Amino acid sequence: MFFRELSQIITEGAGLNITVRSAGGKLTVSLFPKVNGLKDEAQNHLQPIVLTGNADELDEGFFTAVGQPIQKATGMLSGMKSFEESIVRVEAEKKEAQEQKRTVDKKAQERKTKYDDFMTRAEHQEKEGKNDNALYLLREARKIADDANIAKTDERIEQLKGKTLQKALF
Repeated sequence: MFFRELSQIITEGAGLNITVRSAGGKLTVSLFPKVNGLKDEAQNHLQPIVLTGNADELDEGFFTAVGQPIQKATGMLSGMKSFEESIVRVEAEKKEAQEQKRTVDKKAQERKTKYDDFMTRAEHQEKEGKNDNALYLLREARKIADDANIAKTDERIEQLKGKTLQKALF
């Protein structure tokens, strides 16, 4: 009966340290609620629940006296544990989001570098009079251009097409 009643007042995941001392025909029972894995040191500053009486008195009024205080303390400690776990989850999610942002930024930078390379090579090809090669490079640049550079690249392609057409006519 003792453990059945005890199991009803201790919340899930909580523990209860029980110390019993005998002195002068009386028993002193000290109960200290605890949650393992709780990082917050506040649980170490809780006052233990202490009852003193003879064996018959403790048998009769033990659970009446300790039930609500134990439930309150273990519930609070379990809440602290849940809070700590949620902080860990949030920090992990934040770290993952930052990593994803870095990956996206890195990919965008790589695309920009590749785009700039295509544009520079196209310009050199155009200066050397190799307009077909320059057009090819401009079209490749357009495939990876960001929204801000698409119009600029299209304009360069049309200009070069115009130059190529003029050379072909004359």
